[in-house]
Amino acid sequence: MNTWPDDFDLQESPETGERIRPFIETQMAALKAFDIKRREWVQQNLPPTYEMTYFFHDHAYRAADDIKKTALHMGLSDITAENLYWAMLPHDIGKSLLPLHIWDVIEKPENAIKKLRRSHTELGVGIVGEVLGDIGHPFIELMADIMLNHHEQMDGEGFLGKKGDELSTPVRLACIIESFDGYSIARPHFGDRDISVASVLKRMREEKGDSIYDMELFEAFADMKMEEEKN
Repeated sequence: MNTWPDDFDLQESPETGERIRPFIETQMAALKAFDIKRREWVQQNLPPTYEMTYFFHDHAYRAADDIKKTALHMGLSDITAENLYWAMLPHDIGKSLLPLHIWDVIEKPENAIKKLRRSHTELGVGIVGEVLGDIGHPFIELMADIMLNHHEQMDGEGFLGKKGDELSTPVRLACIIESFDGYSIARPHFGDRDISVASVLKRMREEKGDSIYDMELFEAFADMKMEEEKN
């Protein structure tokens, strides 16, 4: 999918009310329950000084809001923005199938743990196929595309090794938004890193740049976030 998803409207699709949105809502509830289990694990296994700050359920809603707001900021249609919102929302549902202990660590996670964490992309697509695989609808393709590929990079150094020309436009935007939110929430291994909106965008632009992100989409997103900061 190399264009924006503007050729269907979830509001007018019979499958939406019957299967798709209830699926997303159920999966988001499961992700929230997984966050509660994570918190219990942290309380039982990590020092009392450890503060759990990154909740997957909340992250998913922030990312969905940001992709919708960016689409509207770029002048895309309300239908496109709404389709992107609902497709982005469940992008991390595969995390609930992975072990509790890999998510909350005091030190920066090692590569083996990072690789295991990233496998949530494939696990999530597996859930979609199992529950909705019998539905032939372009939204399913969009949702699965974002779910599978939101940790890819333009240079091909992401989890699955796909390069920019293999990534759809919605995925390229999702990758930017996913990264921004991850860099914006304090974690123990961040130390005293500045996580203000301006500083995170600066770091993404200068330290990561076009080797990782589609910079045209990045600047559109950055412009939206900075305008949001002013209001």
